[in-house]
Order: sequence, then C-alpha cells, then structure tokens
Amino acid sequence: MSDWKSLDYLGPIADEMLGGLHADERMRLAVRRAAMEGAAPKKRKMRLVPAVCCAALALVCVGAAGMRTDVPDMPDEGAVMIMKRGTEETAQPVAISAIAAGGGAAFAGDAVMVADLGDGARMRMAAPEESLFAAGSGDMPLIAVGGGVYRMLETPKDIENPLLDDSLGDVALFSDQPSLASREEMNRGLSNVAQKGAVIYSIKGLSESTVVAAEVDNDMRLFQRVSYAGKGPAGGSLEDTFDVRGKVRKAELSGVGTITGEKANEVIAVLLDEAVLASADASARGQYLTVTLENGLRLQLGVSGDMLCGCGGWSCPAFFEAFEAAL
Repeated sequence: MSDWKSLDYLGPIADEMLGGLHADERMRLAVRRAAMEGAAPKKRKMRLVPAVCCAALALVCVGAAGMRTDVPDMPDEGAVMIMKRGTEETAQPVAISAIAAGGGAAFAGDAVMVADLGDGARMRMAAPEESLFAAGSGDMPLIAVGGGVYRMLETPKDIENPLLDDSLGDVALFSDQPSLASREEMNRGLSNVAQKGAVIYSIKGLSESTVVAAEVDNDMRLFQRVSYAGKGPAGGSLEDTFDVRGKVRKAELSGVGTITGEKANEVIAVLLDEAVLASADASARGQYLTVTLENGLRLQLGVSGDMLCGCGGWSCPAFFEAFEAAL
C-alpha cells in the first residue's frame, strides 16, 4: 500500500490542491442560486472533477469562517435576512417569534407572509408597532405653553366639546422653527401647526401638564406633554406629566401583552409610584406603552430597556415585573 494514501498526508494534499483557489462572492452566490433553483450541475470533463470538489469545500470553509469582510453583519439571533433575488436591495432583518400550531389568529391584521417553507409551514412578519404621535415634514407638530411642550397625537382627529375644559390662553406666535424660539415666547404660547390666535384648552379630568388641545386645520387636536430641545420635566414625579392614575381602561405593552380594568390601574400605579427620572430629554422607538383612558383618549410612552420615555426618561424595572405578573 502506497504511503500517500495514509491519512497523515491529507493535510498537505488539501493545502496543495487548494493553494491557488480563491472563492469570491460571485461564486458563493452562484452555488446558492443553483441549490435553490434545483439546477442540475453541468457535465464536465473528468479532469475538472477534483477542482469542482475542492471549490465546494472552499466555499464551505469560507462560509464557516466568514473570510470576506465586506459581507454585511448578520442580524441578532432571532431574526432572518429577507432579500429579493436578482436585485441590489439591502437585506432587512425580520424578527421571528414562535406560536403554537393552529395559532393563526396571532397573525390577524396587517401581518405579511414573507416565506413559504413547505409542508404547511409558513413564516409571517407581524405589522410593526406604531407611534400614536403625529409626524411633521420638519420639526414635530407641537404646542408650547406655560413652560411645557406638547406633541400632537394622531387620534382623535377631532376632540368632542364635552372633553374640553378651561382655556389656558392662545397661540401668541406661529413658527416653523420652534426650537429657535426664546423661553418667553414658548411660555406665552407657540405652535408650528396651530395658527396664531388659536385657543389652547385643558382636558376635563386630566392635568394641564399632561395634555392640552387646540384647533388645527379646523379640527380640535390633542397634544401630549413631551421632552423637547432640552426642555423636560421640571423635577417632581412622572405623574406630574402623565396624570393617569385611576383613569386607565386598558394598558398595552408592545411585544408583551394587554391588561385591562383594575389590574391595568394597579400596574400603572406601580409605574407612577416607582419611576425614577434617568434623563431629562429622552426618546424611544419600536416599543411602546399605550394607555387607553376611561374617556376614550389614548396616551403613549416610548419604551427602551427598563426606561419609559415621554416628558423625560424614567427608569422603572418594577413596572415591567408588575406588568408581566398581571398578564
């Protein structure tokens, strides 16, 4: 038996055969495309078979070791990259969650199917949670009055008169660049959506430091207190700018669940009692705490880790524990 057939020589033989082989991105994509389309390999002369085998082995090594530095980073665990074939689109990470068999109701609404895996298995992408706050073409649509800044909410589109309470003054200055206004101008009444002279109202049953209302394009719109341009809460507690204790019909924490009635009020009470100011000016997107009040109005706080963001960023791990315990 020849010595060259011994396994001891496998390493040097592989090094010699792979020495001049370079697997680039085009080769990798070609192999993947052929595998997905089920294309049969073309017949080649026998003398090329070792080279083809070595190329396949090299591609496996390259995929495992991540040789190329220009390949985009993969998303975090629990996500999948979805890319349109035949285009130059950037792949987007899509979060994946598991549901029990037959749990089709979990995909009600705007869920979109992104893959059919065969054998009755399909993957769907849930519609992303959306902010209740209205967006503007430039700065956020806002009203500033009495030392507070309030951002316009998408709903309701027109507040009913019975919800309106006392007048807090009117818009003294209309400005497309409210961040450049002086403190005095913002205290007197300023907006980039409500016209000069528009009356600013408080809402019955809620603190004027939490929400206000004003007419915008002939509709009475609701504005919630937020941080803006370094202006946050003036000390105190979260309840000073989020006055909802005992008034909650439903509380929804995106990605976690929904609680209603007395349990919702108990959990919100934990938030109002335990929240500690961590940042005077903070914001968060992607996850939200949405509170539906007994009067039908909805208010919202952004969520980032164990912090809730509205007018300031408030740390409250106890709230998240209480919320999950109440589900």
